[in-house]
Amino acid sequence: MLRSLWLTAIYLIFIGFGASAPFILALGYVWVDIFQPQAVAYMILNQVPVALIMGAGAVASFFLQDLRNLPRLTLVNLLQVLIAIWSCATLLWAVAPSGAVMFKWDWAFKAMVFAAFLPWVIRSKVHIESFVQVYVISLAANFIPFGIKTLISGGGYGTNLGLLAGNGGLAEGGQLSTVCLMAVPLALHLAKHNTLLPVTKVTPLGFVIIAGLAVATALGTFERSALIGLAVLAAFMFAKSKNKLGMGIVLVVLGVIIVGATSATYLQRMNSIGDYQSDDSALTRLAVWKWTLEFSISHPFGGSFNSFLINSFQLPNGSMGYGRAFHSSHFEVLGELGWPGVAMYHGCMLLVILQMRRIERMTKSIANMVWCADLANAIQTALVVFLAAGSFVGLAFLPMIWYIIAMSVSLSEYVRRAMAGQQPARGIGAIRAAAAAAQAGAVPVPSGWRNR
Repeated sequence: MLRSLWLTAIYLIFIGFGASAPFILALGYVWVDIFQPQAVAYMILNQVPVALIMGAGAVASFFLQDLRNLPRLTLVNLLQVLIAIWSCATLLWAVAPSGAVMFKWDWAFKAMVFAAFLPWVIRSKVHIESFVQVYVISLAANFIPFGIKTLISGGGYGTNLGLLAGNGGLAEGGQLSTVCLMAVPLALHLAKHNTLLPVTKVTPLGFVIIAGLAVATALGTFERSALIGLAVLAAFMFAKSKNKLGMGIVLVVLGVIIVGATSATYLQRMNSIGDYQSDDSALTRLAVWKWTLEFSISHPFGGSFNSFLINSFQLPNGSMGYGRAFHSSHFEVLGELGWPGVAMYHGCMLLVILQMRRIERMTKSIANMVWCADLANAIQTALVVFLAAGSFVGLAFLPMIWYIIAMSVSLSEYVRRAMAGQQPARGIGAIRAAAAAAQAGAVPVPSGWRNR
């Protein structure tokens, strides 16, 4: 009862404040999409189309109140839209039962479209930090209980220790562990650059604890993909660290603690990574991936959503497998959207990483834009972790992935406008304006750019 009332109050606060600020309604939709209060509440919100109301309100409020100083349409933004359109086109030649296709298309399409919309309302420094805060805290609400229970009593493969039940979304270990590791660099970014929550000595520690519980949750799922994601996360953080000796010591100490704290059951499951020939799960994955490659030759435009439902293959032991999931985001895109989808999807990811590297280089030496460099680094890290761990988990269309992309577009456009000052310069004019601002040692943020 109290949980339902509390969640309803939060929902109404988003709507109340969002009535005069479209970005708050947009962030309310992000909160609903990630945290899913309708799945946690016992009453009220579970009877209301909370996402539809929040999303429609955000779009309507934007068109009524926020059509000033609009950002430009970037290539990443365009690719988001094109992928969403292509996913609709594949419905025309879908190979899976229509109910399964439409079920996944419904939530995946909405995630892609709303993520493409977000950069149009998330434009100022305050907006961007609010976006990161809502993203991290919404995820944290799911993994904090799981992380604490893991530290107290240990985790377990297939064990639900969080808020959600079932075997989908953030209740599924592979998806939960991957997004937890993606949240780690963003939480550490907020530990350094939080300005919206009360700035005290304790606040950074709170975000560090959130990052620690995210790692604990990832390990507590006993997912082998989590170990791969954690290794990539550690390697990328070490490579990006300015103090490699200090970072190396921290990572070694954490590694020793993790190995010492893990159970024999966990170590036995992780050791199976190197013995995939005798592991049924690994052999099934390999068989599904082989089937997907063969399917992509006869269906180069993909089979639309949940096309894996028609697969059939023989395992080395002679048994047959039917309708087994892709268990890989990369093969998921290939099987569902075909080669055009693979080109657009991975092209979008690569473009985001390259843009974030460029922004990091541009802003790391400018005093009032160091936060941009650090956020660009965090976004890069999150996407690299996804690309690694997501190789073994099917979460290509999960909203959390698309919101990271939206975050990168908002940051990219903010930096572009800030570096250009208030001048609408393009081409060589923009380069000269950025160079002049950099030489001055600071970059003025345009006063007309809703920099509240």
